[in-house]
Amino acid sequence: MFDRLRKALHLPGGPTAARPVSNQEVVRWAATQRLAIVPQAAEGHFDLGGDLSGHPWRLECGNPTRDYVHGLELRGRADLGVDPDAAVMVLNRPLQESLEGNAYDAITDTLQTTVNASLPEEMRWLAMYEEVAWPGLPASFRQHFAVVAERIETAQRWIHAPVVSQLLNMVEGEGGTERAQSPLLLMLVRGKVYLRVEHTQRSLAEIAQATQLLLAAAQGALQNLPPAAPAAPADAQAQGAAGPQ
Repeated sequence: MFDRLRKALHLPGGPTAARPVSNQEVVRWAATQRLAIVPQAAEGHFDLGGDLSGHPWRLECGNPTRDYVHGLELRGRADLGVDPDAAVMVLNRPLQESLEGNAYDAITDTLQTTVNASLPEEMRWLAMYEEVAWPGLPASFRQHFAVVAERIETAQRWIHAPVVSQLLNMVEGEGGTERAQSPLLLMLVRGKVYLRVEHTQRSLAEIAQATQLLLAAAQGALQNLPPAAPAAPADAQAQGAAGPQ
Protein backbone atom coordinates (compact mmCIF):
# COMPACT_ATOMS: atom_id res chain seq x y z
CA MET A 1 0.00 0.00 0.00
CA PHE A 2 2.76 2.48 0.90
CA ASP A 3 4.52 1.89 -2.45
CA ARG A 4 1.30 2.59 -4.34
CA LEU A 5 0.74 5.79 -2.39
CA ARG A 6 4.32 6.93 -2.96
CA LYS A 7 3.81 6.57 -6.70
CA ALA A 8 0.58 8.57 -6.38
CA LEU A 9 2.59 11.53 -5.12
CA HIS A 10 4.21 11.84 -8.55
CA LEU A 11 1.01 12.70 -10.33
CA PRO A 12 1.22 14.43 -13.70
CA GLY A 13 0.46 18.11 -14.00
CA GLY A 14 -1.19 19.37 -17.14
CA PRO A 15 -4.46 21.26 -17.46
CA THR A 16 -6.08 19.62 -14.41
CA ALA A 17 -3.36 20.76 -12.01
CA ALA A 18 -4.69 24.33 -11.74
CA ARG A 19 -8.29 23.38 -10.89
CA PRO A 20 -9.77 21.49 -7.93
CA VAL A 21 -9.76 17.74 -8.34
CA SER A 22 -13.20 16.31 -9.11
CA ASN A 23 -14.94 13.49 -7.28
CA GLN A 24 -14.67 11.36 -10.42
CA GLU A 25 -10.90 11.81 -10.47
CA VAL A 26 -10.65 10.92 -6.78
CA VAL A 27 -12.72 7.77 -7.38
CA ARG A 28 -10.44 6.70 -10.25
CA TRP A 29 -7.35 7.37 -8.13
CA ALA A 30 -8.78 5.39 -5.19
CA ALA A 31 -9.44 2.46 -7.52
CA THR A 32 -5.79 2.41 -8.59
CA GLN A 33 -4.79 2.32 -4.90
CA ARG A 34 -7.38 -0.40 -4.16
CA LEU A 35 -8.99 1.81 -1.52
CA ALA A 36 -12.68 1.92 -0.66
CA ILE A 37 -14.33 5.26 -1.40
CA VAL A 38 -17.81 6.71 -1.12
CA PRO A 39 -18.18 9.99 -3.04
CA GLN A 40 -20.75 12.43 -1.65
CA ALA A 41 -23.24 14.51 -3.59
CA ALA A 42 -21.26 17.72 -3.06
CA GLU A 43 -18.23 18.05 -5.31
CA GLY A 44 -15.01 17.54 -3.35
CA HIS A 45 -16.69 15.64 -0.52
CA PHE A 46 -15.88 11.94 -0.07
CA ASP A 47 -15.14 9.17 2.44
CA LEU A 48 -12.02 7.11 1.83
CA GLY A 49 -10.99 4.12 3.91
CA GLY A 50 -9.17 0.88 4.31
CA ASP A 51 -7.58 -1.56 6.70
CA LEU A 52 -4.10 -1.51 8.24
CA SER A 53 -3.02 -4.78 9.87
CA GLY A 54 -6.61 -5.48 10.87
CA HIS A 55 -7.33 -1.96 12.09
CA PRO A 56 -9.77 0.28 10.20
CA TRP A 57 -8.81 3.74 9.03
CA ARG A 58 -10.76 6.49 7.34
CA LEU A 59 -10.01 9.76 5.57
CA GLU A 60 -12.95 12.00 4.78
CA CYS A 61 -13.14 15.32 3.01
CA GLY A 62 -15.92 17.75 3.82
CA ASN A 63 -16.87 20.97 5.51
CA PRO A 64 -14.51 21.93 8.33
CA THR A 65 -15.35 21.11 11.93
CA ARG A 66 -12.88 23.66 13.32
CA ASP A 67 -13.09 27.41 12.71
CA TYR A 68 -9.36 27.63 11.98
CA VAL A 69 -9.82 25.50 8.85
CA HIS A 70 -11.14 27.25 5.74
CA GLY A 71 -12.65 25.69 2.66
CA LEU A 72 -12.59 21.90 2.77
CA GLU A 73 -11.02 19.76 5.49
CA LEU A 74 -9.31 16.39 5.24
CA ARG A 75 -10.04 14.47 8.46
CA GLY A 76 -8.37 11.15 9.16
CA ARG A 77 -8.82 8.56 11.90
CA ALA A 78 -7.27 5.17 12.55
CA ASP A 79 -8.65 2.95 15.34
CA LEU A 80 -5.58 1.11 16.61
CA GLY A 81 -6.27 -0.14 20.13
CA VAL A 82 -2.90 1.06 21.43
CA ASP A 83 -2.25 2.43 24.92
CA PRO A 84 -5.18 4.80 25.60
CA ASP A 85 -3.04 6.88 27.96
CA ALA A 86 -0.62 7.86 25.18
CA ALA A 87 -1.18 11.55 24.40
CA VAL A 88 0.88 13.30 21.71
CA MET A 89 0.05 16.12 19.32
CA VAL A 90 2.00 17.44 16.33
CA LEU A 91 0.97 20.71 14.70
CA ASN A 92 2.60 23.14 12.33
CA ARG A 93 3.95 26.40 13.72
CA PRO A 94 1.38 28.79 12.20
CA LEU A 95 -1.46 26.71 13.69
CA GLN A 96 0.32 26.54 17.04
CA GLU A 97 0.62 30.33 17.17
CA SER A 98 -3.01 30.80 16.16
CA LEU A 99 -4.37 28.30 18.70
CA GLU A 100 -2.24 29.67 21.53
CA GLY A 101 -3.52 33.17 20.81
CA ASN A 102 -7.13 31.97 20.66
CA ALA A 103 -6.78 30.00 23.89
CA TYR A 104 -5.29 32.98 25.69
CA ASP A 105 -8.09 35.25 24.47
CA ALA A 106 -10.77 32.73 25.47
CA ILE A 107 -9.38 32.37 28.97
CA THR A 108 -8.73 36.05 29.62
CA ASP A 109 -12.03 37.22 28.10
CA THR A 110 -13.93 35.16 30.67
CA LEU A 111 -11.48 35.91 33.51
CA GLN A 112 -10.80 32.20 33.92
CA THR A 113 -7.69 30.79 35.56
CA THR A 114 -8.25 27.22 34.34
CA VAL A 115 -8.60 25.72 30.89
CA ASN A 116 -12.17 25.97 29.64
CA ALA A 117 -13.55 22.50 28.92
CA SER A 118 -15.56 23.92 26.01
CA LEU A 119 -12.36 24.77 24.09
CA PRO A 120 -11.32 22.34 21.33
CA GLU A 121 -9.11 19.56 22.62
CA GLU A 122 -6.05 20.78 20.73
CA MET A 123 -6.31 24.21 22.40
CA ARG A 124 -6.58 22.65 25.85
CA TRP A 125 -3.52 20.49 25.17
CA LEU A 126 -1.42 23.55 24.41
CA ALA A 127 -2.29 24.88 27.85
CA MET A 128 -1.91 21.55 29.66
CA TYR A 129 1.20 20.00 28.09
CA GLU A 130 4.70 21.19 27.29
CA GLU A 131 6.31 21.26 23.88
CA VAL A 132 8.96 18.55 23.70
CA ALA A 133 11.99 17.95 21.49
CA TRP A 134 14.91 15.55 21.41
CA PRO A 135 18.27 15.40 19.59
CA GLY A 136 17.06 12.99 16.90
CA LEU A 137 14.55 15.47 15.47
CA PRO A 138 15.89 17.28 12.38
CA ALA A 139 16.26 21.04 12.68
CA SER A 140 13.93 21.49 9.70
CA PHE A 141 11.25 19.50 11.52
CA ARG A 142 11.51 21.69 14.63
CA GLN A 143 11.33 24.74 12.40
CA HIS A 144 8.02 23.66 10.87
CA PHE A 145 6.36 21.67 13.67
CA ALA A 146 5.77 21.59 17.41
CA VAL A 147 5.36 18.34 19.34
CA VAL A 148 3.24 18.57 22.49
CA ALA A 149 3.03 15.54 24.76
CA GLU A 150 2.21 14.37 28.25
CA ARG A 151 5.37 12.22 28.23
CA ILE A 152 8.35 12.81 25.98
CA GLU A 153 9.11 9.06 25.90
CA THR A 154 5.78 8.40 24.16
CA ALA A 155 6.43 11.14 21.63
CA GLN A 156 9.89 9.75 20.85
CA ARG A 157 8.48 6.29 20.22
CA TRP A 158 5.62 7.46 18.02
CA ILE A 159 7.24 10.29 16.03
CA HIS A 160 9.71 7.97 14.34
CA ALA A 161 11.56 8.49 11.05
CA PRO A 162 8.71 7.65 8.61
CA VAL A 163 6.33 10.08 10.36
CA VAL A 164 8.98 12.82 10.37
CA SER A 165 9.63 12.17 6.68
CA GLN A 166 5.95 12.34 5.75
CA LEU A 167 5.38 15.53 7.72
CA LEU A 168 8.38 17.23 6.11
CA ASN A 169 7.21 16.09 2.70
CA MET A 170 3.92 17.87 3.33
CA VAL A 171 5.62 21.23 3.93
CA GLU A 172 8.83 20.98 1.89
CA GLY A 173 7.69 19.03 -1.16
CA GLU A 174 5.86 20.37 -4.20
CA GLY A 175 3.42 23.06 -3.08
CA GLY A 176 4.93 22.95 0.40
CA THR A 177 5.26 26.72 0.82
CA GLU A 178 1.47 27.13 0.75
CA ARG A 179 0.95 23.91 2.68
CA ALA A 180 3.29 25.06 5.49
CA GLN A 181 1.07 28.06 6.22
CA SER A 182 -2.26 26.22 6.37
CA PRO A 183 -3.47 24.14 9.34
CA LEU A 184 -2.04 20.65 9.87
CA LEU A 185 -2.69 18.66 13.05
CA LEU A 186 -1.79 15.07 13.98
CA MET A 187 -2.89 13.57 17.30
CA LEU A 188 -2.45 10.31 19.17
CA VAL A 189 -5.11 9.99 21.87
CA ARG A 190 -7.47 7.36 23.32
CA GLY A 191 -5.69 4.62 21.36
CA LYS A 192 -6.41 6.30 18.01
CA VAL A 193 -4.57 8.48 15.52
CA TYR A 194 -6.32 11.58 14.21
CA LEU A 195 -5.34 13.83 11.31
CA ARG A 196 -6.77 17.22 10.42
CA VAL A 197 -5.52 19.07 7.33
CA GLU A 198 -6.88 22.05 5.44
CA HIS A 199 -7.45 20.85 1.86
CA THR A 200 -5.73 23.96 0.57
CA GLN A 201 -4.62 22.84 -2.88
CA ARG A 202 -7.60 20.59 -3.71
CA SER A 203 -5.29 18.20 -5.56
CA LEU A 204 -4.86 14.44 -5.77
CA ALA A 205 -1.30 14.85 -4.55
CA GLU A 206 -2.54 16.50 -1.37
CA ILE A 207 -5.05 13.69 -0.78
CA ALA A 208 -2.32 11.10 -1.35
CA GLN A 209 0.02 12.91 1.05
CA ALA A 210 -2.63 13.07 3.76
CA THR A 211 -3.42 9.38 3.30
CA GLN A 212 0.23 8.38 3.48
CA LEU A 213 0.81 10.55 6.58
CA LEU A 214 -2.18 9.00 8.36
CA LEU A 215 -0.99 5.48 7.54
CA ALA A 216 2.62 6.19 8.55
CA ALA A 217 1.44 7.60 11.88
CA ALA A 218 -0.87 4.64 12.43
CA GLN A 219 1.86 2.15 11.55
CA GLY A 220 4.26 3.88 13.93
CA ALA A 221 1.78 3.63 16.77
CA LEU A 222 1.13 -0.06 16.11
CA GLN A 223 4.83 -0.89 15.93
CA ASN A 224 6.19 1.23 18.75
CA LEU A 225 3.48 1.60 21.39
CA PRO A 226 2.03 -1.06 23.70
CA PRO A 227 -1.49 -2.27 23.05
CA ALA A 228 -4.32 -1.35 25.38
CA ALA A 229 -4.59 -3.59 28.41
CA PRO A 230 -7.32 -6.20 28.00
CA ALA A 231 -10.52 -5.43 29.84
CA ALA A 232 -11.17 -7.45 32.97
CA PRO A 233 -13.99 -10.02 32.71
CA ALA A 234 -17.36 -8.71 33.82
CA ASP A 235 -17.56 -11.16 36.75
CA ALA A 236 -14.10 -10.09 37.99
CA GLN A 237 -15.14 -6.45 37.79
CA ALA A 238 -18.28 -7.17 39.77
CA GLN A 239 -16.31 -9.08 42.40
CA GLY A 240 -13.79 -6.24 42.68
CA ALA A 241 -16.56 -3.70 43.05
CA ALA A 242 -18.14 -5.74 45.84
CA GLY A 243 -14.88 -5.74 47.82
CA PRO A 244 -13.59 -8.42 50.16
CA GLN A 245 -16.18 -10.57 51.90
